[in-house]
Amino acid sequence: MKKWLFVFLCICFLSQCLSSTVFAEESDQKIAYLYQKGIAEEKIASKQYSYDAFKENYETNQATYLALKDEFNTSTSYDEWFAETCNYGAFPDGEGHAASERKIETRSANSNGNRLKDVIRKGDILIVNSSVFGHAAIATTDNYILEMSGNQNIVSWFVGGIANNNHQFTKQHWIFGTSNEQGARSSAHISDWIQVWRLPNQDMAKKCADYADFKFWSSTHSYTKNRHITYRLTSGTLTFDPNYCSKMVFQSYYFGSGSASVLQGFTGGLSSIAPKALPNLFTAAYKPYKVGTY
Repeated sequence: MKKWLFVFLCICFLSQCLSSTVFAEESDQKIAYLYQKGIAEEKIASKQYSYDAFKENYETNQATYLALKDEFNTSTSYDEWFAETCNYGAFPDGEGHAASERKIETRSANSNGNRLKDVIRKGDILIVNSSVFGHAAIATTDNYILEMSGNQNIVSWFVGGIANNNHQFTKQHWIFGTSNEQGARSSAHISDWIQVWRLPNQDMAKKCADYADFKFWSSTHSYTKNRHITYRLTSGTLTFDPNYCSKMVFQSYYFGSGSASVLQGFTGGLSSIAPKALPNLFTAAYKPYKVGTY
């Protein structure tokens, strides 16, 4: 009897292992298909975004999707969300990196940060590869960066929010980090991959940067802010408070451009704005170009 019980348990164990193997193979095939789909759509540059990095991004961000799905009450599948909203986890030009992928620079981080600091101009869009969802900020002057900073507690992005979360830092502090600028802390963003995107029409870029400073920092364009905005991810793109990083950047161009056709018409009806999708929302006449990756 014991012998047959042992055989039965072995069969059950082997069956479970086989099922797990088959499931893993099917999952790998699905991820590989999605990667090739992104390449075919020219959303992924395979030489700048490896399959291993893509797979890691795909597998580690389903919790974010589930939280967003509940908030936005969408029927979009995870694969659709990852491809469309998150741009396959890639920057707008198809470059991509996973969290575990070590940032290797031919120069020191200090030199790389200084190169970024020298490049930034008023109106530039900064996109940070801090996660598959990413982060975005806008240069309101040649020396100041405005952002909705968020925090590391993903629950607070949806529940309760983060009060008074709009922050402005010198580009030195934003790039390299600071423990205190007007009572706020900035991460050392240079530890992540950063891309700078710039409108070809600099007059429009500066106009929208002025609007961002006025609407999301100070109504008098002063150093001390008198706007206090809560960070929270909510459905819709046109409400000002609460707000979040890429939505604030989007609104700076959407409202700051006045009657000019800077952003595509459909964007006002989107449920959310992902940081890495921002440059793709502009019309052809104003579409930003990539200045570089740092």
